[in-house]
Amino acid sequence: MCLIGYDSGMNRLEIDISKHFPNLPKAPIVEAVVHWQAPPTKQFDRQSLESELAKEFEGYVTQVQVNQELGVSGNPRGFEVKQQTNWEGVRLNSPKEGPAKFVCQFLKTGVAFSQLAPYQGWSQFIEEAKQFWRKYEALAEPTTVSTLSVRYISQIPVRSFTDVGNCIEQVCSPLDALGLEADHFFHQDSIQLANQPYKINVIRAVQPATDKSENLIVDILVSTTSVLENLEVVDDKLEELRFIKNEVFFTLMKEAEIKFGASDGND
Repeated sequence: MCLIGYDSGMNRLEIDISKHFPNLPKAPIVEAVVHWQAPPTKQFDRQSLESELAKEFEGYVTQVQVNQELGVSGNPRGFEVKQQTNWEGVRLNSPKEGPAKFVCQFLKTGVAFSQLAPYQGWSQFIEEAKQFWRKYEALAEPTTVSTLSVRYISQIPVRSFTDVGNCIEQVCSPLDALGLEADHFFHQDSIQLANQPYKINVIRAVQPATDKSENLIVDILVSTTSVLENLEVVDDKLEELRFIKNEVFFTLMKEAEIKFGASDGND
């Protein structure tokens, strides 16, 4: 594993949300996520929330989301095992037969919305996600967003580790001087922007696939670093997060427009 942190004082990135990025019909994205973490000022209970969401989002299948904790305690007479189930929120899944696969985790502390492959572009993805954020605003009445983030995970089949350099820049090869070549790798960069309230986390890894081939994984996470005190700026911040994500993706990927079939449109 290669893990690198950079001096944030040197990391400056100018944001231009008007910049055009090509839409990639064959984008290797297997999951796109937007996450609003927003402390609620109004609580909602399990039954009423599930009923409300099922009514509001009829095209989705609802399922209560729980977290199970297992603990073991001991005393002179023996051991005691305790299991605790905590309700976290409601999970909503779009129908499998639909044209797009969406998953929403409507939590007690915010909303995490995902689109699984095939990813069809930012506009469709974010407009679908915002429906759930607006519902959370109405029910939980948050006054701040503690963290706002977007995450894009791409998966690209490769024949071997040596093919990785044809797909992305800066492959981690620490033992080249010894004539040793990695079979698999995990490389993480954590970058704090000096002139913007954002941080970037990029993971590049090669993993074995089920069919004995290998997959290159590129995981890009961009997050805010300060609390958003005014909810009216949330949409603007999302556009800036999208810009940073695209700048990273198209800089990191080699010949993305050729390999993934660029078309008219803006992602």
